[in-house]
Amino acid sequence: MSINHFIRQTALVAMLCCTTSAAFASQPTTSISSLYSQHAEKSTLSMDFTVVNELLHAGVLDMGRSTRSWAKSVRPNTGTRMRHNIDGATENETNRFFYENLAEEQEKIVKLRKSLESIPSDTPLSFYTKRQQLAYWLNLYNVTVINEIAQIYPVENLESRLSGELSFFSEKLLNVQGVALSLNDIHYEILPNLYQDEPLVIYGLYQGYRGSPNIRKKAYTGYNVFDALKDNAEEFINSNRGTQFNGAKGTVRVAQFYKRNIEFFPDFQSDLKAHLLEHANKSINEDVANAKEFVTNIKNYRTADIYGTFRNHEGSVATDATQQKSKKSYAQVMKLRELMRVRAVNLGGGRVTVTDLESQEEK
Repeated sequence: MSINHFIRQTALVAMLCCTTSAAFASQPTTSISSLYSQHAEKSTLSMDFTVVNELLHAGVLDMGRSTRSWAKSVRPNTGTRMRHNIDGATENETNRFFYENLAEEQEKIVKLRKSLESIPSDTPLSFYTKRQQLAYWLNLYNVTVINEIAQIYPVENLESRLSGELSFFSEKLLNVQGVALSLNDIHYEILPNLYQDEPLVIYGLYQGYRGSPNIRKKAYTGYNVFDALKDNAEEFINSNRGTQFNGAKGTVRVAQFYKRNIEFFPDFQSDLKAHLLEHANKSINEDVANAKEFVTNIKNYRTADIYGTFRNHEGSVATDATQQKSKKSYAQVMKLRELMRVRAVNLGGGRVTVTDLESQEEK
């Protein structure tokens, strides 16, 4: 390719970028889904999510696949009878994020989010394949959720933040190619249009609470996105967060998360059943196959942090050397120990101590 030809091609791309952004901005009445409906059938273009990888690698604690074991209640410290109310079935499941350490990193996360927003300003999304676009939207969505939770942290329960006046999911927090977007726009408009009849996409939308699918330690890419989504689906469905079998005869209890994603299952009962069967392991397959009804009543909206919102009602009394070093309360230290024990079992054995976690926090 000659230099002059390269310059002409570069100028053409730049002109298309400007034209596309201007066209987007000048069509406020056009549906959001239609604005992002075009894609390349084949393309060698890819997006660089290195910085997203750095955030996730530093912030995510991988808990491993659930063994469906129940959490132990934290014993109250000397001098108090107060206990924490937890859902034992789901308390120790799902990957965790170190929100405890994000107070001093707010500016960096905002810059990361803005850098993701700006990617289509350099090269329009329509130049990328559907898989590349899916990875982009999932990464942008998840970084934004992390940022929003970090801003209100410590917050113990996120249920009021999912919808209603306090919800950040419905706020127009983002601007992509000149269009103001909310997280719900990505969730319910853009992704269903990009991948119609594909419920796997919901497992890549990080919600921040314990009763929802995992945040992963690596960013989504066009190459890994569907393998990663399938892995998330299998982990969730075969955990206490996704399915439980302790309800009425002929019923399977499932996560309220599915009710929030009812648009992905038009004939809810039959479509959800088919979806669950596709990813169910041998231990639950028969129960799912024989189910007559799926009831969406499994929930745990506690923030998926490490220990920060696990309050010690009796005060931060340091009762051993570990607590004195970390300045964590008795309840937080006990929670850490339980979490690390469960993690070690889930990952196939070995011992992970609170001291090990302290070292990870300092990195």
